Amino acid sequence: MKYGFLSDITNVDFSLPSPPDFIKNINIKKFNPELKFLIGSSTWSDKDFKGNFYPENTPQKKFLQEYGKQFNTVEVNSTRYGNPKPSTLASWKNSVPDHFKFSFKMPQIISVRKNLLGKDVLSRLEEFIISMDTMGEKAGTTFILLQNNFGPERLKELEKFLSYLPIEQSFAVEIRNPLFNQSLELCEVLNQYNISNVITDTSGKREVVHTSVSNDTAYIRFAGNGLIESDHHRIDLWIQQIKHWISYGVTTFYCLHHQPNENRRLSGYSAKYMIEKINQEFPNHKINTPKIFSS
Repeated sequence: MKYGFLSDITNVDFSLPSPPDFIKNINIKKFNPELKFLIGSSTWSDKDFKGNFYPENTPQKKFLQEYGKQFNTVEVNSTRYGNPKPSTLASWKNSVPDHFKFSFKMPQIISVRKNLLGKDVLSRLEEFIISMDTMGEKAGTTFILLQNNFGPERLKELEKFLSYLPIEQSFAVEIRNPLFNQSLELCEVLNQYNISNVITDTSGKREVVHTSVSNDTAYIRFAGNGLIESDHHRIDLWIQQIKHWISYGVTTFYCLHHQPNENRRLSGYSAKYMIEKINQEFPNHKINTPKIFSS
């Protein structure tokens, strides 16, 4: 994730803001009564995963299969550019275990538009929804990245757009406008349609980071800085925040890990660190700890 990347984080304050007071009064419907942690990387195709999370001799066509043995979710950014072919989706679906969840990014030709309600947009939205439906239970939460300056003046437009989303599928909205992404008005609309409020945690955009939730699913996109000490500290802070969210009624937790492009394999290691911490803090809800292969 290039958004918010900083090469020098010396003076960055990584503390998390408190949730808005109104969150305590939001009616969070529990669709998943049991705690569920979905922690993974933003890639499965990085060649440096070989000898780290995959056996050294793993062919590229087997990368996703090996990834699915290690993690229970992955962020799929390639769908930003359009719908995958049906054969590609079928291959992905058949490569991972039943409990695995893909977290797809909605194509930008739908979400990054000046008008979310144009006929061409809604037509493409319908096509995308049909594609995702073929993934069945392996389609996790699809996240919808809106324009960076998307603000409260477009709330009615967003509400109408959300009304076209099927309740059978899970969605989250990523808003990077700090004047809007944790407002009561937005939270109420997202809650009405059971849509999650994406939290984007990067070093250079601390004003965008929030701890607001709108339904029973918290969705974090975590951008690290090369797995240095501050990355571990930030993950520890999110573990504590998860405890607070549980008291509000949140039961499902996504955290998709990003690291700089030259060190993308480290996204697997930061995800592994978070999994280990979760297993320590929530021993009754442990998830698989990834195995490291010697290169």
